[in-house]
Amino acid sequence: MENARADDGPSAAALGLKVETLSRSDRSWNGDLLPKLNNVQAEVTVLRITVPAGVTLPRHFHPVINAGVLLQGRLRVESDDGASQSLQPGQALIEMVNKVHRGVSLGPEPAVVVVVYVAPKGSPITVPAASAPNGNPHKAADEKAADEIVTVRPLTTVNSQQGLKQFVGISGANSGARGLSMNRVVIPPGGQAAAHRHVGSESAIFLLAGRVKTFYGPCLERSVINQTGDFLFIPEGVIHMPVNLSASEAAIAIVARNDANEQEHVELHAPAGKTAGPAAATTCAAPSHE
Repeated sequence: MENARADDGPSAAALGLKVETLSRSDRSWNGDLLPKLNNVQAEVTVLRITVPAGVTLPRHFHPVINAGVLLQGRLRVESDDGASQSLQPGQALIEMVNKVHRGVSLGPEPAVVVVVYVAPKGSPITVPAASAPNGNPHKAADEKAADEIVTVRPLTTVNSQQGLKQFVGISGANSGARGLSMNRVVIPPGGQAAAHRHVGSESAIFLLAGRVKTFYGPCLERSVINQTGDFLFIPEGVIHMPVNLSASEAAIAIVARNDANEQEHVELHAPAGKTAGPAAATTCAAPSHE
């Protein structure tokens, strides 16, 4: 319960919270890619959060810029340093960054707030206070000391460019890593990633659970099947497409790459019969999943 957060589905449900993702994207409404933040692709998340009357949220902090508007109810925010502010419907609040605080729904009706987060893509937007290393919430990546050990405890998933859910473990945005990333990736039952390649980085994968068939090559004409406990190595630039062979169970893998901002260097493979530059110079037929 103490690790419940307003943007964490299972833990939030335990408190009676309702969290709705209204939007999450790295592009504007007309399809333009958003600018970068500290050389990492920016992403905007919009949540509508309903807090039952009388509920006090656990202490947490936001390592990213965010602001909210209270639509209904009464809400008080309280920081660990003793500061507080109360909101009435229609009032807006620019939240503190990297400072531990909590929210209290004062009643008599639920507090409903819409919150907008602006963050480097793949970075956490809300973190339990207990996850702050040595009581000091996540420093910006460029402020981290070279000899500092950083703990990352991801509780929510993000959508990768490949079309999969992943828990971002280590990246340049959340740990200060310079040449390494590590994520926990989930392929849903019967699901698959979009065909893609990683420009400039190799991939090392450990399959924690499931059976996966990975198609690879310029036309995805080759394939390999792996099972729980297998390690995979994918060379730099190889086009590939993993497919979960189970229709009932998720496939789960730990993926490491020698690129701290690996989502910045993902290139999607052209659809069957089309070309899209050097990554897909050959016109190919769609591969069979058999």
